[in-house]
Amino acid sequence: MLKLFQSIFGGASVREGGHPPELVERAIERALDATDPRIRAVAGFRKKLEPAVVKAIDHVKAMALGMPVPVEASHATYGDDARLSAFFASPDRMSQVFGADRTLIEYLASPAGTGTAPILALLLVERTEKKVLGMALEGDQVQREVAQVQVSFDRHRLVDPSETEDALRRALARRAYDQLLAMALARIAEVGGERESLEASQSVLRAKLRALQSARWDFSEGDKEPPDPAALEAKLAEIEGQLAATGSGSTALPRHLDILVQTLAKPEEALHVEPVTILMDRMGIRQASAGGTTVELQLRELRNAAGATAVALPIAIPRGEIPKRDILAEARRMLI
Repeated sequence: MLKLFQSIFGGASVREGGHPPELVERAIERALDATDPRIRAVAGFRKKLEPAVVKAIDHVKAMALGMPVPVEASHATYGDDARLSAFFASPDRMSQVFGADRTLIEYLASPAGTGTAPILALLLVERTEKKVLGMALEGDQVQREVAQVQVSFDRHRLVDPSETEDALRRALARRAYDQLLAMALARIAEVGGERESLEASQSVLRAKLRALQSARWDFSEGDKEPPDPAALEAKLAEIEGQLAATGSGSTALPRHLDILVQTLAKPEEALHVEPVTILMDRMGIRQASAGGTTVELQLRELRNAAGATAVALPIAIPRGEIPKRDILAEARRMLI
């Protein structure tokens, strides 16, 4: 069975410095299991892969450590933090989003979700900008039909609910590493080769990529319910069996190893955090300068080489801010 639901960082703190040999070994094994396990048949694969894995670990740890301290997301703090006010129309809307978030619901239903302390998680939102026509004040005159840029934030979702800040940072480092592997797998699944079984092999690899994406392996949003972990584990095991049956090939697997090494050796090109500063008014209209009702948002935006982006904000959610679910009422609505 694969072990792709376990954190390679275990229970150790995510901190700067050297990496224990067992961490590097787990990261190498995870890289192979998550992409093409047949790479193990390539002579010298470990020697070639290890330096790239170390660079990737350094990068994802730096990303996790660079995330700011979680901000309290509550009715009391909503008006004090410009980011929360920009992300949610009201404190009540913020609570509604938390109460409906599938990841948070699953966490609260698990043994790890018991307790009274605030729940720490990474809030992800999608930033969109569009051109609109509106009114603007030019000196003492109100100008109409002025070209403006309106900023909005939607598709809110929570990832990696945790009990402690250290646990959250470990989870984010693991997720960032997995995102690098998913991007390497995407490239491997599209690469060409020379053997007759290539089409079958690449088809299986693409199926594996879809399975991992359905498990919310990355920072992207999934509209469908995630599969049951046991069912996904069984599906991945089936895929690995099919992949092994396609054979190894003389040139395809070294090429797959090269792609994996290239992705992990330059992790900042595949995934990074971009600071973004936005000046906007309370209506979301971009402004050229500060002052008056203009607010300044200092954001951190996750970006990957595939063009996906998400604004990320670590938050601490007091349990009293999460609406209680009425299971009976939800069941009745589904039956109507």
